[in-house]
Order: sequence, then structure tokens, then C-alpha cells
Amino acid sequence: MKAIIVGGGIGGLTAAIALGRAGVEAQVFERAPELREVGAGVSLWANAIISLDALGVGDAIRRLGLMGGEGGVRKSTGALITSTSYDRLVKQYGAAIVVIHRAELHALLAEHLQPHQLHLGHDCVGFKQDATGVQAQFANGNVVEGDVLIGADGIRGVIRSQLFGASAPLYCGYTAWRCVTNLKGREVPSGESWGKGCRFGIVPLGGDRVYWYATHNEPAGGSDATKEVLLKLFRGWHAPIEALISASEDRSIIRNDIYDRDPLPHWSVGRATLLGDSAHPMSPNLGQGACQAIEDAVELAVSLKNSDSVEAGLTAYERRRIERTGKIVLQARRIGQLGQWENPAACMLRDFLLKMTPRSVSENQLEWVVGYDPLSAEERAVLSKA
Repeated sequence: MKAIIVGGGIGGLTAAIALGRAGVEAQVFERAPELREVGAGVSLWANAIISLDALGVGDAIRRLGLMGGEGGVRKSTGALITSTSYDRLVKQYGAAIVVIHRAELHALLAEHLQPHQLHLGHDCVGFKQDATGVQAQFANGNVVEGDVLIGADGIRGVIRSQLFGASAPLYCGYTAWRCVTNLKGREVPSGESWGKGCRFGIVPLGGDRVYWYATHNEPAGGSDATKEVLLKLFRGWHAPIEALISASEDRSIIRNDIYDRDPLPHWSVGRATLLGDSAHPMSPNLGQGACQAIEDAVELAVSLKNSDSVEAGLTAYERRRIERTGKIVLQARRIGQLGQWENPAACMLRDFLLKMTPRSVSENQLEWVVGYDPLSAEERAVLSKA
């Protein structure tokens, strides 16, 4: 069986690794002329690390920095509202969370593929399929034939549009700035701080590097990505927020409006399916975007491996993934809406209720997301034999 993967991001590369281990020849076609991931930090929770363990990548991820200790949600003053124990997650699942630079993860995944599997400068413009196979068509004139087509080309992907029609994604009502910077000689608390219509997140990356992000309610389409703008928004917030912004270079700050989409009832038509942001784009409020793409990849691989036909394999893949990813999309949306409240009285009530919620209850509410193992022992053995 030959798989055509459109999109060379985290989901596409992981899918190629997983499919290869399941005995499927996988080729990745990326429109960019070079393989690089633009962005700042990426969160890999226990569910993603467990999935990568099955592909022989988990230990390398852990070496990049498994987070321990405590994380929490704070007020803009720094007062703790609620906290989470990362050490408990490590004890329970063998992993908690790794936050690394997106480019480092991308490079690590690419190392697990052969050079002939990656095809750069291939902008997919559509596909054709029939009962015997599928053809992907590219802007450079190339036509590639295979048995199954996987659209991993993002929230506005060509494959999704051809399968289900072109439509605009849903703007969540706020924009986000992200950056990785150096802050020497300072203790940096991990967590997120909530204000009125804005939030600021801090995640140590090891050494002096810190990944930070900020959100603010405003119309889509803005372009300001300077520390001057951010210093005005977060003036007076607790340390080291202003220091982090001041230590950053404008050219390193990335601004993205936050979008998602309502969950689809299915992802596949015939021999074509979707994966990652193409299938279930979600806001970053649970840190699960990359995690769910990684889960998709391993469950797609075993579904195709254990089925008698491509169509049956894609049906099994959807059956495993649709409900879970849909719930995570909607839960991430709700958390984002809550965190972006602006009304002062509502924010006071929100913070009070969160503070009064026992930590055990908060952590249990996360378990169905981060404690998920996508593979049975038998499926894990299939992938590990490669």
C-alpha cells in the first residue's frame, strides 16, 4: 500500500513515520521549498509522548526537557488561582508535558524519515480518485498515484476543501503573540496569568530560554507584533512578564489570530481522509493541537494495518478519532472563552470559582485528555516491530 501525505508539518511527518512502521509506503509532499516549521513553542502532553513512544521517538522527546514541579493559573497580580502537579502526571503516566521549540520537534521527526520520502516545493491543487486508487495533482505539473490520500495541510487545506467544500474558519475573537526568548538569572514560574480580555503564558524551555505567549480580544486582521504594543497591554502585570517582553526582539515575536472550526461528522470520502488541523483545527487552550495530530497518525496507521481495504481502514480510523477530537475542539473553545472574559465582575466570579475548585477535581477533568493511550498492547507491538 502506498500513502500520499499532503503537508509536511508535525502531523504529516508523524503519519509518515507511523505508516512506515505499519508496513505502508508513505510519501510526504510539502508546498514549501524547504522543510522548516515556523512558530515558537509546542506542548507535548503525556498522550502525545506515549504515542511517540510507540514510534521510537518518545525518549528523544523526553531528553529535550520533561517538565516537572507545578504549573498554575494566576491573576495579573501573580496571586495563584489554581495549580496542577506535573510530577503526579509523570508518576501516573510515565510522562507529563514537554514544551520545546516547534522547529526542534520538526527536525527530530524529519530525522526518522528517509530523504526520498520528502518532496518539497509540491503545492497540491487537488486530487482524483476511483475504486482502484487516488491521484494527487500539484502546481508544478507532477501527478502522483497512490492507494490512500491523507490531507495534513492545515486549517485551510486543499484536501479538506475538495472533500467538504471551501468555508472560512471561525475566528475565536482574540489574537495571540508567541515568542521564545532568553532571560538570564531569573526564576521563571510555569503557567498562565488571566486578566480581563487578555492572558499571558510562561513556559521554561531549559537553560535560559523561555517560551511565552499572550492573548488579547480584538478584531481579526491586525498586524502589530512589537514589544511596545505588548508592554502597553501588560503594564503592571506580575514579574517576570514585562521583563520577558522587554528581553524579546520584535523580529522573533509571531502574531496569529486564533481560529477553529466546528467538528465534522466524518473526515473521509473513498480513499481520501484528513489528519491534524485539516480534520479538527482547535484553539491552543488545551495545548492539544500537535498532540491530537500525533494521536491521529498512530491510530490511522494501525487502522489501515488491521483492515482489509483502504476504505475499511479509514472508517475504523474515524470511528476511533471523531468523538474524541470533537470533544477536545469544543472544550478548548470553552476554556478560551472563559479566559478571555472582559467584564470585571464576571472575571472576579470566574477566578473565585476556579480557586475554590479542589485541585483533585481540576486534575481529574484533564485526565481524559492527557491520560489517553491511543494504542492497545497488540497495536503498540505492531508499530514497535518495525
